Amino acid sequence: MMENFKLPRMKDKQLRESLVAAETEFSRRGVLKTLIKGVGIVAAYDNFGPKLFAAEETRLPYIVYSGLGQVVIPVDQDPGWATFEPGITNYGVDVFVRNVLLGGNFLAFLGFINSLAAVNEAPVIATYGPRFTEMVRDTRNQYYSDILTGQFENDGLGDILGFAAGLTLISTKAVFFSNYPRHLAVPGAEYQVRAPYPVKTGWDIMGLKGPVGPDEEKALRARFGTNAIVIPGVDQTNPYI
Repeated sequence: MMENFKLPRMKDKQLRESLVAAETEFSRRGVLKTLIKGVGIVAAYDNFGPKLFAAEETRLPYIVYSGLGQVVIPVDQDPGWATFEPGITNYGVDVFVRNVLLGGNFLAFLGFINSLAAVNEAPVIATYGPRFTEMVRDTRNQYYSDILTGQFENDGLGDILGFAAGLTLISTKAVFFSNYPRHLAVPGAEYQVRAPYPVKTGWDIMGLKGPVGPDEEKALRARFGTNAIVIPGVDQTNPYI
């Protein structure tokens, strides 16, 4: 994970190239095309130029992503996105978006990072309101809803904002409900039993028990008899593991 990654200063041509790469990567991945409507994010750059992507603070895209994550999964009676900061935002951006959704394409990843900067600047350019980072919670909720429902199409900002908001919506939900920060397997362990954790995670909120442990396996074998089929990778005595 690149926890210290910061948005590099990019010349106008490089910025546009990153958006082209993001649009291309997005277009070739069918699963994303079915979840995010519209592709034309480079048009926003051509219409508004680099002012849409102004980012004096190089951590700004991460701040925006974190804010959007807190809109998607707020803290209520249960933990939410903010509960697991800052690690969950670093993981969501640097690992899940970059490597899972964008296939490790670094230039496309920079395009996504720049699109998050656009989310911050767009409200001012469209005379919608203050920058995202300056909005109060209720205004952020409404702004995100307006992006996802296509309210910025007439301003020429719909595709770039929809791209950033759509990938953020997909990735934040995927990361949180994959049981972050208890989402990784225990290396070399036959049974991936979840260790106790002081706060609820995504699986707890959904009511998922997690993988079968040794005690549960013994009970299942006793219940269904000795003729139960052995699945390779479960029984350590299996010679084909």
